[in-house]
Amino acid sequence: MIRRCSALVFAAALAVAATVQAQNGVAGDWTLTINGPQGVIDTEASFAQDGDKVTGTLSGPQGDSDISGTMSGSTLSLAFSVVTQNGPLDVTMTADVNGAEMKGTLDFGMGTADFTGKKK
Repeated sequence: MIRRCSALVFAAALAVAATVQAQNGVAGDWTLTINGPQGVIDTEASFAQDGDKVTGTLSGPQGDSDISGTMSGSTLSLAFSVVTQNGPLDVTMTADVNGAEMKGTLDFGMGTADFTGKKK
């Protein structure tokens, strides 16, 4: 009887952990709205997630950029480089992900910009 109860508790804990991971996962296609210094910039992002590792592509006015980083709990941390007329610009991105929405900050070295995202 105790073994059966222990097995049920263990199975329930695994199911809860899988549900939490699925809710906090970022895999899929997203629309991001960045409040940049030059105004609002709409971009598209496509993320793949393997455990805490996140990779993907960000598509915006400067073209496509490969992105990579981590997902820890509900915090997404990414880095990528954007090609500008003055050369490459390294950008870091941090967001709090809540289901199909995210909200965060981009740091592009000379300043920051806030952004929001919605999963498609």
